[in-house]
Amino acid sequence: MHTQNYLKIAFATGLIIISCQQNSNAGCSSEIRILGDDLIGKTFTSHENHLLSERILRAKQFCFRGEEEKSIDAINAARELAGLKPTNGSFDWENIPIEDLSQQPTN
Repeated sequence: MHTQNYLKIAFATGLIIISCQQNSNAGCSSEIRILGDDLIGKTFTSHENHLLSERILRAKQFCFRGEEEKSIDAINAARELAGLKPTNGSFDWENIPIEDLSQQPTN
């Protein structure tokens, strides 16, 4: 009887740890997608493309491992190279007009 309780507790603890790790990955994953959106239409030299791809790959690797701060740093390095404003990894709900949020993306 006690073994079943321990297994339930261990299983619940594992689920909590996994869900916490997924939440931390969501921030950097979103920032990588936002960076991709911000790069649409920009042109770069071959060397800049190479540097950007290295930095984005590094950001994805950090994000996959759950190292969100390092991922955001790599994202900001790529954003700096592309001439974009840096990000802090959190969405600014207070300063984004609701109209911007409700617009459909144009293709």
